[in-house]
Formats: sequence, structure tokens, C-alpha cells
Amino acid sequence: MSTHTCTAGPKGKTRPTLRSSVSNSVGRVLLFGPAAVPSLAFVLAALVAPGIVAQAPPAGAAQGRGGRGGPGQTVEKIRMLKPNLYMITGGGANTLVRVTNEGLIVVDTKNPGDENFTRVMEEIRTVSASPVKYVINTHHHPDHVGNNQKFIDSGAKVVALDELKSRMASDPRTRDIPGLPTDTFSKQTVLKLADAEVRLYSFGRGHTGDDTMVYFPDAKVVMVSDQITDATPIMDFANGGSAVEWTQILDGVLKLDFELAIPGRGEPKTRAEVQAFRDKFATLISRATAAIKAGATKETLASQVKTDDLGWQFQPQFYANMYDELVNRK
Repeated sequence: MSTHTCTAGPKGKTRPTLRSSVSNSVGRVLLFGPAAVPSLAFVLAALVAPGIVAQAPPAGAAQGRGGRGGPGQTVEKIRMLKPNLYMITGGGANTLVRVTNEGLIVVDTKNPGDENFTRVMEEIRTVSASPVKYVINTHHHPDHVGNNQKFIDSGAKVVALDELKSRMASDPRTRDIPGLPTDTFSKQTVLKLADAEVRLYSFGRGHTGDDTMVYFPDAKVVMVSDQITDATPIMDFANGGSAVEWTQILDGVLKLDFELAIPGRGEPKTRAEVQAFRDKFATLISRATAAIKAGATKETLASQVKTDDLGWQFQPQFYANMYDELVNRK
């Protein structure tokens, strides 16, 4: 594939941006060109891997896990968040669509499957006939990357963190899903298409080790993915997830000028709701830290940290992992 150019270098010069399957430097500005008209390809479903620490479900409910299925799997009607920015729920993680006069930018591609991809494209076609030029993945779980290959086959490029590509290739749930990112970056980057600017940030580890915040500055909307949830937060410790660094990501988000934060599942959140979630998580870490200082062990921490007032119920393994993080924290 050809190398793209950008206007981020010294005055009067251009410098290379992302090359296919090659990482760019931190903060590089990307200006991308045209892509092809869509065609279809088939994607296989992923396996479920160990190492995901999730919430304890209500009685009779299925156990939650990162990259999950569960309720709300039908792709729903597309709806406008702001002019030229849309959201599609169901079928996996929330999907965002940014419309420009030169093509579309899509964030997250839902669970694998022809039906999900077809439905997403049906909804997109109700707001624009333009081709999808770029896909952005917020992390590597199957419900976020499941149909990457179909978009690639349609001529789109998939932009993601270096770490996301590595984990997608190694995680047992995703290593057999085609559609690894075609263009990667190390820490943060800016993607520009026509009048749209999208800023991608890695502020640390939380839900996974490859969480990416996707910010639309003109719309004042940020996709925070599974860093915000209406349920108990999930840490994929086996894939770099972190309880200790979770608030660090939200602190980075809260420095942005936004009005709406879009979670991986559920409804858009206000800035106040993001702040409240961040503070609640900080309370959890503070209580766990205090319990360890008071003598809690890896085996007893779960019984010595109050969470009922937070509305969260964690598995015992979560506390063991959090204990390790806290006692090894520098």
C-alpha cells in the first residue's frame, strides 16, 4: 500500500504518516486519501478466553466478561448525536459514524458476523451513501473489532494503537478474527478527513492494556468505550487491564472539552456523570489501599473492601489482581 502524507512537519514540507502495518510516532497528524466502494467478506466468531475479571451477576443471570455478548445484540436504528455524528447501538459495542463530504469514519465494528455488518451498513446508508474510509478501534475485544475485515475488504483502513494490534493477534478470542489494524500509532494521533478531525489518545491502562479514547473536538463528543459502564467495571487483567490506572484514563478524558461521553454499551453520559464514575472508582482504590495498610491479605481483601454503596459486585479474583497491583505499585 502507498504511504500517506500529512501537513504536520516543518513549514513547506510534508512528512510520512502511518504506513500499512507500521507504527507512526507520537502525535502524528494523519491526512488520508480516498478508498474503494464496499464489498462483503465473512468473519468467524471468536473464542472466549480466560483472564477477564468481571462483575458478579444477579441471581440467574449469565456471568459478564470483557468482549461480551448478552442483551441488546440486535443492531438498532442509527441516531444523531450531533450534526454529522451518529451512534448505532446493539450487535455488540456502540458504533459511532462521522459523516464528511469525502467519506465516513466508523468507530468500532461490533461482534463478528454477516448479519451485524449488513445491519450496520443498512443503518449507515440511511444517513450517507459515501464509502467508509476509516475504522477506529477503541480496544481489541471481539465486540469492538468483529467486522474489521469486512470494512477493509470495502477499501477502508483500520487505525488503532500498536498495543491493540498486538493483543488482537494474541488474545484467544480475537486471534482468529481477521481484520488486524492496517495503520497503527504508539500513543496519540490526529486523523483528518475533509472537515473532520478525530483525536486518538492512550491515557493508560484500564479495561484493557490498549484502551483508546476517541475525541471529536468539533462536536465535543468523546468515545470512552468500556471505561464507563452502567454495570460493574471489568478489567481484562490477562490483556493488560488495570484497576490502579483506571482513573488515570478518566482524568485524561476530563481534561478534554466535551459535552457527551459515549460508553461501550448504554447511553451517552454527561461530563458530570464521567466525573462521578471516576470519583467512585477512586473511592474503590482508596478503600482497598487502606484495607491493605490495615493488614488485609490477598485472600481477605474481598471481605474488607466495602462496595455495596458503590453498586458494584466483583469476583474474588478481581480483588486478588487488584491486591497484586497495589502492593507492587511504585
